[in-house]
Amino acid sequence: MAENSLQRYLQAGETSVSNILLRHYKEIGLTTSQLVLYLQFKSYQDRGNASPDIRQIAKNLATSEVQVFDQLHQMVMSGLVDQQMRKTNDGKEEAAYDFTPLINRLAVFDDQQATQHVETTAANSRMKTFNSLEAEFGRPLSSMEMQIVNDWLDKDGYSTEMIKLALKQAVLNSALSLNYMERILQSWDRQGLRTRHDIEQHERQFEQRRGQQESATSNKRQRKKGPKIPIYKLGE
Repeated sequence: MAENSLQRYLQAGETSVSNILLRHYKEIGLTTSQLVLYLQFKSYQDRGNASPDIRQIAKNLATSEVQVFDQLHQMVMSGLVDQQMRKTNDGKEEAAYDFTPLINRLAVFDDQQATQHVETTAANSRMKTFNSLEAEFGRPLSSMEMQIVNDWLDKDGYSTEMIKLALKQAVLNSALSLNYMERILQSWDRQGLRTRHDIEQHERQFEQRRGQQESATSNKRQRKKGPKIPIYKLGE
């Protein structure tokens, strides 16, 4: 008995549903009743039945055919469904429902959400950059200074990460000014240094070379001095 039930369950098949639809169906204009109705149609269409019997769908939903037609009409008027008339094999006409507009609206909505997320992230990152500069400068930025930073981001294409690292260099070198930071940014840009990894690796290599040069200079000075020769007074 249990084995037969499981077999019937598996033979019934499954209907896959996008998680985007489940999360945002109300935002694209679907009601909960319309969502369930769409899933009923999709379950038949996924099995090759492009025009399922409205009476059967009404029975599945424990509702009337009139209510099903009313929901479909609302979805057509909302631009979520296309209704087309076509002839059956016996020459009669029947309504066929195409849910492509619903899927297209969902795809556009997802693109808009992704774009909005990117824009919000960029705006938050920009604001954090301004806050970091003002914290280190110990004062609010002037309108001209804010424009300079905006130009770094929008015109020069410097990332907020690059600006943050340039600010760090300015603080370490006790040269806290936008002009000094701009020279650093331009230097990194000329060398093709755009990521935190590349910039930090470049700075480490620079420090190593400077340390080696200082060590070589110190050794050279010591060699020039030569051994200390004792001085004796004549006659002693």
